[in-house]
Amino acid sequence: MLSEIAQGRKADRRHFNNPHPTVEAAGEEAAEKGLPVYACPYKHPAMLASWLKGYNRARQLTLHW
Repeated sequence: MLSEIAQGRKADRRHFNNPHPTVEAAGEEAAEKGLPVYACPYKHPAMLASWLKGYNRARQLTLHW
């Protein structure tokens, strides 16, 4: 019973090892600098998708009235 609880908490801190928010932030920064979309430094599909997600989020029009 106790070991099941310990496994549920992921005692080895794997949940802190997520590069996607950092890659999204890099995409946002590239969009704010005005870099073209083909300037993405990532080739791995998952990292490319995260970078493009951040890039597109920063390039969207904001409609603040």
